[in-house]
Amino acid sequence: MKNRDLNFLVEKVGYFDLDGDAKKKIWQKAQEVVFSDTVTGNSISKNQAKAKMMWSDEGLFILWQVEDEHIWGTFENDDDPIYDEEVVEIFIAKGENIPNNYFEFQFSPLGVKFDAKIKNPTGDRHDSGFNVDIGWNCESLKFIQHCYPERRLAKGETSRKTTSRPFPGTWVTEAFIPWKSLNVENAKKGDIFRANLFRIDGYPKQNSFQAWQPTLLDPPNFHVPSKFGFLELE
Repeated sequence: MKNRDLNFLVEKVGYFDLDGDAKKKIWQKAQEVVFSDTVTGNSISKNQAKAKMMWSDEGLFILWQVEDEHIWGTFENDDDPIYDEEVVEIFIAKGENIPNNYFEFQFSPLGVKFDAKIKNPTGDRHDSGFNVDIGWNCESLKFIQHCYPERRLAKGETSRKTTSRPFPGTWVTEAFIPWKSLNVENAKKGDIFRANLFRIDGYPKQNSFQAWQPTLLDPPNFHVPSKFGFLELE
């Protein structure tokens, strides 16, 4: 790719089981990107997020690492609107062209996922043709998350998936997306994908919107496929 700033080089590895350990040896050789403010493009000095990716014959591995002064969440069911609280995200589609259709994956810090197929024919989420199909589920999607320090259940709480009591720390999301769920057969070196990576932060209201490739829109808007970067399988 000509513009290296837009290019994420994704190393190939053998398939491995997820354990949420960001320090394990297999992740050490992967390229890392640090997110910027999606509205201004400025670097983030506090509550920073970063990501790595690798691929195997079976699918794509993604690792997010997030600093957070207030880890929290109130949703506990998959496909709940976790995007209204705190999440990490990836939008992705096969091919070099600006996609009109792509896949969206979100993960809350407390273990809830949101996956959907997106139709965005004009690149404008406010267009009548824009559609989010939350009825689609990514078959064989895997992910695991850890918060550090590990949160203890407060009095009266019964689930680690929700908390109205924010706590400071870091959280890690390690995910595996199978190629077959992205309509990809026989992924190979040199294949190109369009994608962007995001993080939403803030308590009690969202106040930080971060991206690998900033969309430079205010109010914040992640659904801008013309701003997607390029993933190149190495």
